[in-house]
Amino acid sequence: MVALKRLLAGSLATTVLTSSAFAGGFQRGTADTDILYERGGFSMRTGITYVDPQRGFDSVNGVSGDFGDYTGDYIIPSYAFGFGNDLLGCAGTYTISFAADGDYASLPGGAVPAPADGSSFTRTRTLEFDSNEFGLTCRLSYEMENGHRLSVLGGAFAEDFNFNATALSTTVQPGPLPGSAVLLSTAIDAEADQSFQGGYRVGLAYEVPDIALRVQALYRSEVRHDDITGTGTVTTGSASLALPGGGTIPLDPTTPGLPPVGTVIPAAVSLNEATSPQSLYLNAQTGIAAGTLLLASFRWTDWSSNRDVVVTLDTPLGSSQSVMPYRWRDGYTGSLGIGRAFTDTVSGVVAVGYDRGVSTGAETTYTDLYTLSAGMSFKPEKWAEVRIGGLVGYWTDGEQSVEDGANFDGTVGDDFVYALSASMKFTF
Repeated sequence: MVALKRLLAGSLATTVLTSSAFAGGFQRGTADTDILYERGGFSMRTGITYVDPQRGFDSVNGVSGDFGDYTGDYIIPSYAFGFGNDLLGCAGTYTISFAADGDYASLPGGAVPAPADGSSFTRTRTLEFDSNEFGLTCRLSYEMENGHRLSVLGGAFAEDFNFNATALSTTVQPGPLPGSAVLLSTAIDAEADQSFQGGYRVGLAYEVPDIALRVQALYRSEVRHDDITGTGTVTTGSASLALPGGGTIPLDPTTPGLPPVGTVIPAAVSLNEATSPQSLYLNAQTGIAAGTLLLASFRWTDWSSNRDVVVTLDTPLGSSQSVMPYRWRDGYTGSLGIGRAFTDTVSGVVAVGYDRGVSTGAETTYTDLYTLSAGMSFKPEKWAEVRIGGLVGYWTDGEQSVEDGANFDGTVGDDFVYALSASMKFTF
């Protein structure tokens, strides 16, 4: 039973990968509140997860081709320290809670196609954002006469929002002929952010130490970032004249009234809103044989709160907007695994997971995902532990269409996701 109790502390090394890192939408890291259950006066754990999602378009607006992957690989850091006793404990945590990274430069025209209805001439080229989360979560426990323990969990966190993007745009100005227009191509570079906004966590946990049973429910509140502002630049390029009867002709860069090519114009940037959705996380583990644990987890995330992100750019040349439609449905992620203590110092875990895709046709990145993960825990001393883990995920194919709210038609094929994780923990 000693080996089983040691396994209890480190058994979630890889099942965490199946419920975060890329669970639907923009989910990245999850606060390491498991450190609340560590025995000892003070514990600290630092970890890192590397994720390589390989997703690219198979066709764009009906044209097939090899357009490369638009999803970039990324790293998720995690830091946690916990202190307390059997009655009361608290944990301070840090992670990157939500993020996205897209590079569409390899698509035709070097950026996302313009909407089919011509409502916007701004086309996203690269997109990146992240949210840093700092949290403090505490546990208040009551030990029953039979040795079972009931814990109430609660705490607060603060999360910021940082956004930057590049885009190609066309500014429309009145032309010299009736019904004509001057089309001025520009390159946009934009940054915007919002300082830390608060949220909270609440939950319950029930433990039966004799059989290494723990059942936990933890709710994370929604955070709305609705004052995202910043600055950017617009760099002018070539110009053309759109004729009244159709067609265009290039204009000489020295044409009077045109800014010189390469002119950098300052801009004000704002986003309508970005929402970190509320979520409910359930996990359970119990001993089923000597040195063996059964593990299970489930997460619901309110991704349907993410509809459309509108980026507005104001310059002396006028205003332009770029609309990024998501229109996701809620996400459901589950995993099931087996943990095994091989010796008093070495244990391992294998888990399978399923993440129901949140895409509904307005964008096609997050389709159904099936995962297989495995990991090892090494505990050479009572005060030290090292975990390593890996994951392979299979993404199903999907499509987006203008009819469903997308800016353009596109398809993706069956793709793969790979992840590696490592962490170190010290208990004093």
